[in-house]
Amino acid sequence: MKKVIVFACVAVLALVASAQVRQHETAVGANLIYGSEIERVGLGARFQYGILDQLRAEVGFNGFVKNHDTSWWDVNLNAHYLLSISQDKFYVYPITGLNYTMVSTKIKLAEGNKKSVEDNHIGLNLGAGVEYELNEHWGVNAEYRHTIIRKVDQGVFGVGINYKF
Repeated sequence: MKKVIVFACVAVLALVASAQVRQHETAVGANLIYGSEIERVGLGARFQYGILDQLRAEVGFNGFVKNHDTSWWDVNLNAHYLLSISQDKFYVYPITGLNYTMVSTKIKLAEGNKKSVEDNHIGLNLGAGVEYELNEHWGVNAEYRHTIIRKVDQGVFGVGINYKF
């Protein structure tokens, strides 16, 4: 139900707002994240490129702190449709995209040794975010992305900072 409400709010905002993000604008950023399935914090890095005036593409990498003998990282290719809310400094954006996740777990064998088992997953990302431009080059953001994977779904909460070129 929460996802439906968030989506409806973003859809309404799309009807009344417009963004001033420039085509060909690029940015790099870093995020502090929390994964709901692995229940760990992590760090992320991202690169963003303005495809159109309101549409940007994002490539991101996230790595989570190891949970016992499980390590988890993912690569994301997302699209953001930016909607200006206040004086072209505050934006709301829906997130949609693709995800590649790698989960590696070490399992204890009967003889005391450990065996590493890896699981690769491809999934879809859906979510929403907000961004506030501090000045011409710097901005801060917060977002929630839910990754839908065949075996494991994970919600990722993140806060970060971006630098625009």
